[in-house]
Amino acid sequence: MNNRLIIYTDSILSADVNTFEAAAERLKKDYQTKSPKDSVKILFVKSGKEIVGAINKYSNGQLASLDIVSHGNQGGIHIARKLAKSVKAGIVQRRAHVNWRASSDRPQDESQAEFIEESMHGLYTDWAAKKGVSYYYNQSFDESSDIAYLADITFSSFSKNAFVEFHGCRTAEMIPGLNTVFKDNFAKQFADNLGSDAIVVGHILNSNPNKNPNGKQSDYRHGLVRSYKGGKLVNDQVDRRKLKFANSSTPE
Repeated sequence: MNNRLIIYTDSILSADVNTFEAAAERLKKDYQTKSPKDSVKILFVKSGKEIVGAINKYSNGQLASLDIVSHGNQGGIHIARKLAKSVKAGIVQRRAHVNWRASSDRPQDESQAEFIEESMHGLYTDWAAKKGVSYYYNQSFDESSDIAYLADITFSSFSKNAFVEFHGCRTAEMIPGLNTVFKDNFAKQFADNLGSDAIVVGHILNSNPNKNPNGKQSDYRHGLVRSYKGGKLVNDQVDRRKLKFANSSTPE
């Protein structure tokens, strides 16, 4: 019997939480159809520390698969909340936010970036990744005690051939310069901590659960992804629907 953990996260929008939950239920159904004797657990979390706590409850290679349904970016699993009261953004953060968003589909100007209205609570690669995410989204983490980092995870919880899939946006994105010189994306760094036969899958672009060409609703398993085995790239910019993985919800 294998232990399978499916996590879905909190979000500012309740509609997003409902979608994450529906996607988690679909994953559970697929795992149970494939391997009815396996233990499949769904868990709702509100913070990065809760994600880490859920993983670290397993020991000695007990965790065969992990699916996280959430918002995401190349810095990590992103959880944000509305601040009770907005705060003025510092000049460095404000200018970084405007510059980094200039070429995005949602550019901002200085007036829009004047105040921080949201806080961060997710799981990120490290402090520098968290800082970069805060600049990009113009969010605060100063008062958050529930952010976690990859270093907080006990990776021995995973089996040697574990399968991990991040269903949110851009966890395997490669930004020229940043990811080729300074820091690998979140999916790659997660994979670096697992065994040589472990697989990690992450989306390259924004993922949409209700545009799966197979017609299924609440299913993120489509669109371009990258996958890593033992920390090494094995699939680059491949549609998720074409990939089958042992130990996953879409097995060989």
